[in-house]
Formats: sequence, structure tokens, C-alpha cells
Amino acid sequence: MRILFLVAGILCVGGAIAQTQHPVKCGMQKRHEAIIARHPEYAQFLKDQKASLQASADFYKLFKMQGSGDRTTAISAVPVVFHIVVDSAQFNDMGGTAGIIRRCDSQIAVLNHDYNRQNADSTLIPSGWRPLYGNVGISFGLAHRDPSGNCSPGYDVKIIPGTSLTDVGFDIDTETVAAEKLAGTGLPAWDESKYYNVWCVNFTGTSNGTLGITTCRSDVTGGFANPWEVGVDILYNTLGSTGPTGAATGMGSWPNPFNLGRTLSHETGHFFEIWHPWGDDGGLCPWDAGGADDGLTDTPPESDAVYGTPSYTVPGGTINDACQDSSGINVQPIGIACLSYMDYTDDNAMYMFTTDQANAMASMVLLSPSSVTGATGYGTIGESYSLTQNPSLLVPCTPSGLAPSPTELNSSLSVYPNPTTGEVNISVNSAAEKLKDIVVLNLLGQQVATVKGQNKDYYSIDLSGLSKGIYFVKCNFASGSVTRKILLQ
Repeated sequence: MRILFLVAGILCVGGAIAQTQHPVKCGMQKRHEAIIARHPEYAQFLKDQKASLQASADFYKLFKMQGSGDRTTAISAVPVVFHIVVDSAQFNDMGGTAGIIRRCDSQIAVLNHDYNRQNADSTLIPSGWRPLYGNVGISFGLAHRDPSGNCSPGYDVKIIPGTSLTDVGFDIDTETVAAEKLAGTGLPAWDESKYYNVWCVNFTGTSNGTLGITTCRSDVTGGFANPWEVGVDILYNTLGSTGPTGAATGMGSWPNPFNLGRTLSHETGHFFEIWHPWGDDGGLCPWDAGGADDGLTDTPPESDAVYGTPSYTVPGGTINDACQDSSGINVQPIGIACLSYMDYTDDNAMYMFTTDQANAMASMVLLSPSSVTGATGYGTIGESYSLTQNPSLLVPCTPSGLAPSPTELNSSLSVYPNPTTGEVNISVNSAAEKLKDIVVLNLLGQQVATVKGQNKDYYSIDLSGLSKGIYFVKCNFASGSVTRKILLQ
């Protein structure tokens, strides 16, 4: 997780972070130390977890190479709900309701771009790193039904008085119970097995300057957290993106240079069980006594976090640091992974996940735990697989008794993943509008696949036998048609 602590003389107003020079502490390490203080065995638990991570990544790589098809249930996008717990000033600072809607939509777009190799700034990846540009293959969407089945915009908001949660704050040192996640003080988690819960909050106390904190599923598995704590906390006004030009309006203020939504891209990496490439070891190298790394082989040894927007000095690569040399061997031939979303650089200096980072996360989300039945030595597989099994939660819905408008008809359709390597999933709201059929057309307008509409919310079409290229998915409803363009890779 990325944490910034303000240096003396830099002002922090309403939780927004001013431009900093050299942050001095790491939030992940601080959080782990707080848990280890209560549970000393957590240190070995973390060490074992990192030791098995590469095996999990290798298993997913092998799974893809073999074209394994053990999935009995289709993969859908991960439903995301944003719990916004702020005071009235911070609510206005986010642009009010209109600003929050735009922030949520833009944040989902950032996640989908960053986790599917679709980020426009990937053109800035140096040539030596391009072969390591990984595609995680995880899609995200706003959760449009809450745990009770009611329609939802994908977020909920609680305005708290300035003498409540904000003054007490979220402070790693003092807060063993997450107040922002409790009824009465904050907004409780939605079922963590079905929803990716993200809290947008202020941080105070010794955590002032924090950008994000993650509670992983493995913390629950190991007995170090409660299920209702699982999810991510981010500084409230890092939610969403201004866009690369910073020209967004009506969305409040931003803690520059963290205005492109990469705080949540980073924290989501932690949520799916990957770590900082330097290993949170206090500036050591992996071969030093007490040294560590992230457990993945394609992130070179790195001594410590990188901040700002570094000027690359390695031809075709990034930069070297104190861990460049190991017994006379250059172990950083293309530099360190400071361009990864998992380092601490500014939002506009993060461009990629490595292939091992991508495969490790995919093994947690896109494979079921049954994938490793009979196999040993592959670490943890499928921890977050249940998040991909709830397509009905992604379909925008119309409150009972209201007919869908043309806009609602268009938004009631979800087609994913896009791009796809074969399988296309279509989610609709059958209760709001009757689907007659689904037709897939090529660029010549020729029909290449069709599915008859039924009284259900979810359809799947296999296009793997078709030539790669652009196709159109046309959904014909009783009151009109909606067409979406897809790319078959």
C-alpha cells in the first residue's frame, strides 16, 4: 500500500495531501508491525505466504498454456461497492453527489484498463520491460444490487459529524477495530464473498498522510482479521481519476500527484495478494541478513521504494539502486520495477504489472480452489474466486414499478470481458426488460452467432472458433436494441 507522510512545513487540509518531497515511512510495514505486536506468529505467516507466491503464479501460467478448462462456472466481473464515510466538508470536496458518481465511474474504468493491459500510458514502458507487461485479465464493475437485492448505484455515503470518525480518524497505531466499517460509526461491509468492498475515508493521527490500507483475505484465513474487515481503505479524494490531462471538472479536489486512480490499482494488487517489490525490509537487499523481496522472480531485487517520477538511466530500462550487484553479477539489467503499480511512484509514473504479478493475482481470482485438486506445492489458489460468480449483481436495475428509459435500457447491459480470448458474457436485467435474442455480427454485418432470449439475467457465448478481430454484440429487447463492440484476441 502506498503511504505518504507529510514533511515539516507542508500543509494538509481536510485530508488532502500536498506535494511531498521524501516520505519516510511505509504503511504496509507499519500495519504488519501492529499485527505482529499482537500476534507474533504473523511474521512467519507473511514469510510463508511470500515463499509460495511464485508457485501460484507458475501454476496459473501452466494453466493458461495447457488451455485447461476445469471451470464449471463462467467468470464475471468483480462487483465493487464504494463505502464513502466522510464529513460534510469532505463530501463537498469530492464534488458532492455528482462528483462521487463521476469518481466511481472513472475509478472502475482505471481498474479495467490497468488490469487488462489497456492503459494508454503503457506507451511509456521502456523497451526492456515491454516483454514483462502483464495482463491480469480481471474485470471490474459497479455493484448494482445490494445484499438485500435492492437497486444500488454502486456506492453508499455516510456523512459523519466532524467530532465523530474524522477526529478519531483511522490510525494504524490505535485502531484495532475499524470504526468506518461498523454500523453506527460508519458503513458495514457488504458480503465479502460477493463484493469487493472499498472504503473512502480520511486518515488521521500517526496515519495522517496515508493513501491506502488493505485487509486481505489471507489475514482472515490465518486468523488475524475478521471477514467483515476484508477490503481496502483509500484516502477519500484519491477515488477516481481526473484523466491524463487533469482537465476533469465537477469532481472536487485531488491530492496531486495522486489524481489518476492508481491508489486503488495499487491497493487492489495487495487485496489480490501481491506485495511491494522491495520486500518491506527497511532498505536491505534480499541476500542481506533480514532482507526480503516480494516473492516473484520477474521483479528484480530492490532495496527500497521509489518516489516521484524518476528519470530513467538504464538504456531500455528504468533505474538501478543499491541492490544492483550480487556477488559481481548485475541483477538489475533493465533496472528495478519502479514503473509497476506496486511501487510508490506518482500516479503518472506507474504503467504496468509484471507477468508474474499478473499471474499471481489471476491465480487468486480467476481459478477456483478446485483447480489444484490433486496438485501440491502451488501455494494458495482461488482465494477471491467467489467474487467472479455473481453476474446478477453487476446489472443496473430499475426500481419496481418504473419502466426502463432508453438510457436505462442501454445501461442494463453488461458485456465482458472485453477484450476476450473467446468467451463473452452478457448480463441483463430480465425483470426490467425482456430480451428477445442476442446476435453477434462481424465487421461485414454477417451474423456469426446467436442466442435466443430466455427469462434469465446471464448469458455466455463462446467465440473462440472465430477469427481474431472486432465483432458486435447486438441485444434485441422488446422495446429496442443495444449494440456493443468487442475485440476478440
